[in-house]
Amino acid sequence: MAEKPTSQNAQKFSSTFKGKGKTVEECEDMIRRSLRTPTVKFLRERMNKAGCYVGDNYFKAIKCDYVRAGGYSPREGVMVCSNFMTFQDEVDQVIIHELIHAYDQCRAANLDWTNCAHHACSEVHLLTLSSFVYTNY
Repeated sequence: MAEKPTSQNAQKFSSTFKGKGKTVEECEDMIRRSLRTPTVKFLRERMNKAGCYVGDNYFKAIKCDYVRAGGYSPREGVMVCSNFMTFQDEVDQVIIHELIHAYDQCRAANLDWTNCAHHACSEVHLLTLSSFVYTNY
């Protein structure tokens, strides 16, 4: 996830993306298409087998206040920042990325996202898994 831009670079970010993002409704359609991809189906099946049900309402398109692709929250699920999405593949990658974080949350009962070591471990896990996921699906 991208960090909040500083005052020095905020204008650069906003002008870079101005008018290029999707509406929430367009992003919701893109999310629905993502849910039909083999990789996302695979990850959802694994989460369901691990005891963490992931329904279609687990994924939300939102308008974000600062530059980032999306995020994951144990309470909110997977969020995709519609106003910073341009292509279907971007939405697919955000969904995959955040689902891997959700999977880590599912299987590790004591995962604390405010603990830098825990978060870093999930990012490393994500990188190792994504090389498998992206090359095999």
